[in-house]
This record gives sequence, structure tokens and C-alpha cells, in this order.
Amino acid sequence: MIPDYENMFLNKKAASTYGTTAAYSDNVVGNGNGGSAYDPPFLFINVSEAATAGGNITVVLQTCDAEGFGSNVVDLGTYYVPIGSLGTVVKERIPYGGKKFYRLKLTGSASVTGNGKITAGFVTDVDLPL
Repeated sequence: MIPDYENMFLNKKAASTYGTTAAYSDNVVGNGNGGSAYDPPFLFINVSEAATAGGNITVVLQTCDAEGFGSNVVDLGTYYVPIGSLGTVVKERIPYGGKKFYRLKLTGSASVTGNGKITAGFVTDVDLPL
């Protein structure tokens, strides 16, 4: 996996940032004029340091025509980062239905503690090591 930092939502972000109140990724990823690719990229989520306690993190991939995600936000997929996980947690093709912008909505089932670090973004190949 070779990261393209224009397509990254999070880069080694502390998992403890995400509690029971929904929070959003640091970055919004642009999708040109919108639409789905014939050969869509993968959503890649990696945990480089495991969180030691707390709850699982639910990650929702969202898309919208407005960069500010005001209205008409569509949830494309829901993924889970189990507490204590380490390494690649998600490597799934992004679902069809993309609009002009993407972001991640992250919510913990309980407050996460420890040194957990999450990296997430779109990549074209998930078989190469991070």
C-alpha cells in the first residue's frame, strides 16, 4: 500500500480522540465532479498502535456534494475498529454512490484510552505493506 496523502482522512490520529460523541476525520477527500469509479479504490484503515481500553470505534464512510457536508449527506458503508486491534483492520472497495466529497464519521462505544493510532484513506492497492 502506497499512501497518497491527498486521499488520506487520518494519519496516525490518536484513537482516544473518539468517544461516544461522533467526530469527523481531519480531512475531506475530493472526488472531482462526483460519481463512482469503474475500478473503485479501497478504504484502508490501519491501527499502528493498539488502544488498551475502552470501546470499539464505528467508522462510517460518508459522501456529499458540499465540502462542508451541510445537507444531503449519504452514508455509504459502516466499518468497525475493535479495541485492541493492531495492523490492517479494513481493506474494502468503496461502495458505489459517491458524490463530490468523502469523509469519515467516527464514534466510540466507550471512551478509548491508550496509545492507539489510526491511519485511514483511499488507496489503489492494499496488498503492499504500509
